Amino acid sequence: MTGVAFNQEKFEELIVYIAQRLEPAAALGHVKLMKLLMLCDFTAYARLGEPITGATYEKWEHGHFPRQWVIAEKDLDAAHAIEQETVDYYGKELQHIAAGRDPDMSEFSEDELAIIETIIRRFGYESASYLSQLSHREPGWQLADYKEAIPYETALIGTERPPESVFEEFRELYGLVA
Repeated sequence: MTGVAFNQEKFEELIVYIAQRLEPAAALGHVKLMKLLMLCDFTAYARLGEPITGATYEKWEHGHFPRQWVIAEKDLDAAHAIEQETVDYYGKELQHIAAGRDPDMSEFSEDELAIIETIIRRFGYESASYLSQLSHREPGWQLADYKEAIPYETALIGTERPPESVFEEFRELYGLVA
């Protein structure tokens, strides 16, 4: 992923913003949050030519997973910027994420905010399972090997699976070939 810089402040503020915007009925757990972050970043890349946060998303079992999440989660928990509570969600335990403070969205452009709002409205109340299945249809997720970075450029590939030669070219271009 050439030229994409990670912005930790925007990444963390976007997490707080999503957690604040979604009511408890949305059941915002880790899987859903990861998919919403991915949708914001990859949609911004496709529409604006650059992601919102620049997080590095890897292929994991339940879809795209931002490599920077683990550290951000610890920082946000320690600062009480997010609160996590185990709740019953249809007979299963869910680690629900809520905002512990208001987010600072001053570094986000109007276009970025519009994309974020569109993603939240469209996908915020979908199940984590649905969003995970949706992410598995993304060409970038299909292209990558397990725990391998997914290039933002794959957001420019249509939803129809391209020929295998396209995947081979991306693998070579981004050094994904062993």
